[in-house]
Amino acid sequence: MQKFLYKALVVVALVAAIDLAVGWVSNRIFTRLDDRISQIGAIEQALLQKTADVVVLGSSCAKYNYDPRVFADTLQMTVQNTGVGGMNIIYSKIVLQAYLERCTPKCAIIDVYGQMNPGEGRVPRLKPFYGLSNAVTSYYDTESDWQQRLKLRSNLYRCNGTLDLLLRHNFNAPDTTCGFAFHQGVVEHFDTITVHEFQPDTVKARHLRELVGICHEKNILPVFVISPRRVHDADQEAWLIAACNELGAVLINEMHTPVYYDTPGLFFDESHLNGNGAEIFSRRVASQLKRHLSAHQSGKASHATDVESPQ
Repeated sequence: MQKFLYKALVVVALVAAIDLAVGWVSNRIFTRLDDRISQIGAIEQALLQKTADVVVLGSSCAKYNYDPRVFADTLQMTVQNTGVGGMNIIYSKIVLQAYLERCTPKCAIIDVYGQMNPGEGRVPRLKPFYGLSNAVTSYYDTESDWQQRLKLRSNLYRCNGTLDLLLRHNFNAPDTTCGFAFHQGVVEHFDTITVHEFQPDTVKARHLRELVGICHEKNILPVFVISPRRVHDADQEAWLIAACNELGAVLINEMHTPVYYDTPGLFFDESHLNGNGAEIFSRRVASQLKRHLSAHQSGKASHATDVESPQ
């Protein structure tokens, strides 16, 4: 029995030592990722590094549709795109909270379509930043059960599944466009269809309210943007418009703007614009945003909806 206990203690000590070593190495890695077009790099830059006057929040549509160079040229402000594919409104709120530790943006652009769908998406990829980012730590401490919080104390658990992300990060080219990436491909034709499939997620709806509440509290202009796409979920669009009106945010709705559908070769796939489409989209949104920011900075209400009639 004594021999068994001795071996058990040795195993426990070895595991603890490995866990501490992984923690030391991971903390150095995840706080020193350079600015590259990769998921883990974009997350680290958004949570721990970047500052901007205007921050773009969202998932892949934010990543590929919003060119900060166009926005910066129009607005004469610094702009950072923090979009990460597969994320949702929870990630967007966490990023804004992280930004507020370093700066107070003048505007938060929230590409809302698709961020309210059920499921956690890729939010678990924030786990390596538990203990490194106050916003991430606060989220898991308030939203997780005790078993999850206990597991998050383990460096091995938090870093599980990150090796492939780090390898892909190192093989990607540096990002010189403030978080923006664009698709080179062109799809010449897609049929545009309308569906009715949206079921709002109550947890995400709460996080959306909290995100907009933070904006109002900090005098940050919250702007909902609905990007163009080939599949129009009419129920989701209607829900987002109603939520925007209820929460007192600006809505820029580009879903039905004809230029994206009448001009050949602006889409990469049914949900994302390519580089040419992103430039047109960014110029249109930036032009509308400039007007709303001017009204906001002058103290005038600016909760109007910019939207063209559905075709």
